[in-house]
Amino acid sequence: MRQKTMVVDAPIAPAQQQSQPSDQRQAERHQVRLSAIVSVIGTSAPVIRCEIQNISERGVQIWLDQPLQYASLVRIEYDDSLILGEVVYCKQEQAGWLVGIHAEQALFGLTALAGLFWTLNRRT
Repeated sequence: MRQKTMVVDAPIAPAQQQSQPSDQRQAERHQVRLSAIVSVIGTSAPVIRCEIQNISERGVQIWLDQPLQYASLVRIEYDDSLILGEVVYCKQEQAGWLVGIHAEQALFGLTALAGLFWTLNRRT
């Protein structure tokens, strides 16, 4: 059975769609091009390679070659970082899909954090 994918053109919930979508951003976006992997939490779906297009304190926009289902919970891993979030939009763009993710949690510098955790636990 194939999952349905909701595709919208603006980062707003379907019930809030307007005839002319407005920019809902509340934080400055920083344009980047970072290789990453994304996985949908709670499913057996395989990990998908993607590219982070821009990032802010509240969200991430990724480009990938397949759509993600609206409201899916996702895990994005890149460099030494991890972002957990929810898909808020998915729109077809050229030969792929632009997906907006509302960031719920983010961890940066995971190697250093793991080292600190290990050091602190050795003391007890």
